[in-house]
Amino acid sequence: MLAPLAGRRVLDLGALCARQPHALAASMAAKLCLAYGAEVVRPVPAAGEPFATMPPLLPGGGSALDRFLNAGKHTGPALGRFDAAIGDTVSLARHAAEVPAKVRISVFGPGDDPPTSELGLLALSGLLGVVGEPPPAPPVPLAGHQPAYSAGLAACTGLFAALRAGGDEIVDVSLFDVCVWLNWKTAADMLILGRVPVRGTATQWFTVAAKDGHVALVYQDKDWPPLRALIGDARLDDPRFASAPLRGANRAALTAIIGPWFAARTRTEITAAAQARRIPIGPVKLPAELLTDAHYRARDFLAPDGAPALPLAWNGRRVNRAVAGVV
Repeated sequence: MLAPLAGRRVLDLGALCARQPHALAASMAAKLCLAYGAEVVRPVPAAGEPFATMPPLLPGGGSALDRFLNAGKHTGPALGRFDAAIGDTVSLARHAAEVPAKVRISVFGPGDDPPTSELGLLALSGLLGVVGEPPPAPPVPLAGHQPAYSAGLAACTGLFAALRAGGDEIVDVSLFDVCVWLNWKTAADMLILGRVPVRGTATQWFTVAAKDGHVALVYQDKDWPPLRALIGDARLDDPRFASAPLRGANRAALTAIIGPWFAARTRTEITAAAQARRIPIGPVKLPAELLTDAHYRARDFLAPDGAPALPLAWNGRRVNRAVAGVV
């Protein structure tokens, strides 16, 4: 199929953004545009590509982050006509004044763009307050660059709307607003229950050691009776485990009972037994195992060398695999 942005030129100003969250978000938005068929041009500063030395680093040298975000983009100056540009306030003003459609990434909005980091955004939005073990354990940030990548997805979505409108448009994306949206359950809890959830409170979801790795227990109250029957230990009938809050409060005792059952079985055995009872237990896989994962293979999510592809669709049809980055 013809990619929806075929023939469009997009200016990726991520390498020229002053702060890392903005740079990552702009680069992700431009990567999505590339996957949808646009020609993406990425100017870099005199010091070179800022992501080139950022972790994770590849065994043969270079940055996996750089490869993921920038493979397929053209490095060079902002010359010629562009249909769209993505960056922060300063980079857009300096390099994209004449570009009709712009995506402007900031912390709180135009004119309210103080220095911050992704960790700071997680803290400000409350996400650090709900992820990880309860105090006194330290808070745990989300893995990878989820705040910036989510902002990049929002930026790309807004850019599609601007291009559809056809006129001069500025799409404003607030990194903070995106993080608050990611933490929507906290707002819902406050609105409906009148309380803000905190990390570790009554949590019943955690990982358990298996014979050959770990499995994740991610289940609802309705799944507790079949999980209890699967393990077959009468001690699980104890009133201490009668509800999700109680199981969370007594997690150490619960783990002591169920742990030996999981430790005696492989991840495959556990997953098959759980699926037979429709219990949402899944194996925790190593990165190398994902290359042969049946679901990932069916989705063409990873290239043979492990590089993530983008299984994107347009009007219900898959965008051309070569365009999406799968070689």
